Formats: sequence, structure tokens, C-alpha cells
Amino acid sequence: MRTDPLPPLYEEPAKSGWHLPLLVAAVLGLLMLAVIFWLGRPASQPTVPPAPVHLPPLDQEGRVYAEKIEIADLALSRWQNFLGQEVTYLDATLTNHGDRTLRAVELTIEFRDVLNQVVLRETLRPIGVPSGAPAARSTPPLPPGATRDFRASFDSLPKDWNRFPPHRARLRPAPALAASALRPCCTAW
Repeated sequence: MRTDPLPPLYEEPAKSGWHLPLLVAAVLGLLMLAVIFWLGRPASQPTVPPAPVHLPPLDQEGRVYAEKIEIADLALSRWQNFLGQEVTYLDATLTNHGDRTLRAVELTIEFRDVLNQVVLRETLRPIGVPSGAPAARSTPPLPPGATRDFRASFDSLPKDWNRFPPHRARLRPAPALAASALRPCCTAW
């Protein structure tokens, strides 16, 4: 009689290394995240120096260039919420007809009364950093030949304001950046 051992009915599987597949999955996951972050980064753009908060006085060259800036389509609108609070908006279009990029433009708006006297004068920055605002609120420069719409809001206007929208814009000498950027002042009444 032979006494060969019978093969077992059930064999325990050999212990496999679960550490290796987990390590491979973790490395692949980190690699995919790195690729996503690398491809999702913003494209490098040429750095434009920020516009200064306070613009220097306008020189003769700036006065000549101010004539190449057009401020058009001045229109007022009003919005009222359900609490009765009103906000007045000024919408306008700024066009650079010159051959230089504007880094900053300062716009002065005048509201007048029935006697044509100025009752409110506001200075706005449709291009560049608005005075007193963080650099994050800066608008990009305006290249030559480009047009940009902008909007300014006024929480309250004087009660004796004549309710006429700005119907005419006039460029006048005001402090400006020399050569590469301009701060024309527009008076609308």
C-alpha cells in the first residue's frame, strides 16, 4: 500500500504584496495632479508695469496726446432695489486713437444744477488702478486703436442736480503720465 499524501482540497493563496500596487497608484495619482496643475497655470504674458496711484502733471506731449483720446456714448441710468435705494450709473466708451498704449486714464465727471453750476465733481479711473483701490481692481492697459466700455456708479447725487445726462465731453489738460501713459481729464456736463 502506498501512502502518498493526497493533494489538499484547498490551497491558501500565496501572500501577495498589496503595498506595491498601492504605491504605484499613489505615484500615478500625484503625477496626474502635477500634470493638471502644470497645464492649468496661466500662460506667461508680458509684464506691464502697474499704473501709479497718483499721476504726475500733464506735460506738453501729454496735452497733444489727450486730443487722440475719445470719450463717447455718455449715458446715465438708474437702478432701484426693493428697499428704495437708488444707484446711478454712468456708461461710456473710451477710444485710444493714438499710437501709444494707455496705462492709466483719469476721468473727471461734473454734474451741474439748473444754473449750470457744478454740484458734484467725481474723478474716475476707467484704465489703471482707481485711487484708493487695491491693485486687484486694476484694468488692463488700452492699446492703440482699441475701444473699451466702462461703467461708474454713484450711490447718491445731489438733490439740486438738473437731471440732465452728460451730453458733451471735453478733454482738458490735467496731470498725466509722461510719454507712455496719459491722464486726460474729461469734463462732462
